[in-house]
Amino acid sequence: MAIQQRAERTRQTILTAAAQVFDTHGYDRTSLARIGREARLTTGALVFHFATKAELAAAVQERARAVTGVTVESACISAGGSGGTAVEKLVTVTRALIRLFETDCVARAGERLARELQTAGTPSYQECPWRREVARLVRRAGDEGALHPGIDATAVVALISYVVQGVEQAMRTPDTPAGEPWLGERAAGRPGRAGDRLERIWELILPGLVPPTPPEPLPPSRTERAAPSRSASAVRGIMLP
Repeated sequence: MAIQQRAERTRQTILTAAAQVFDTHGYDRTSLARIGREARLTTGALVFHFATKAELAAAVQERARAVTGVTVESACISAGGSGGTAVEKLVTVTRALIRLFETDCVARAGERLARELQTAGTPSYQECPWRREVARLVRRAGDEGALHPGIDATAVVALISYVVQGVEQAMRTPDTPAGEPWLGERAAGRPGRAGDRLERIWELILPGLVPPTPPEPLPPSRTERAAPSRSASAVRGIMLP
């Protein structure tokens, strides 16, 4: 039993080290020797558990899918479970994902490996828990009538996927040179910075996805006042923590 426990600890050490190296250097620039140095193990000890780099990358991706799956499920529960709207859950899920990518190298490595090793012709959402959930929530939002009439749900799924992936990639750049996107921002890798970026993006795109609510009737003495719009009230409510 003690031998099995040591073997499992070693395996977990290797997976964590591999995730750190894959996250930093990508698949092509990673070698078993480099992972062994990160894990403080000989290459021989490493290949006892993982014979090839491809096998190790697959194990990191599997672990990343498990982590993101739990994160997505917990985010949906925190957004009200079956009682929350699909749009509220979409926003909450993306927030949770960005927090995860900021703090978990396994999740980040899984994202990078998925991009670099994606099989031609295989839709990324089929193997990615968070992309599957985004697609499901967008379809549900359409069923709820929460999206603009005639909006292309496929395009919405792609947009949200691009936003999450773009923010995740941007957090890998420690500084933003003058003249580049996110002008004036520094310390992009600081915890919370990516979340700030996500909030600003949602503020821009939500009004294009969510139609305005009908104005509420006003008392006779106040008919001269304009009714609040969706973007000014309900959309702001969605964005509140």
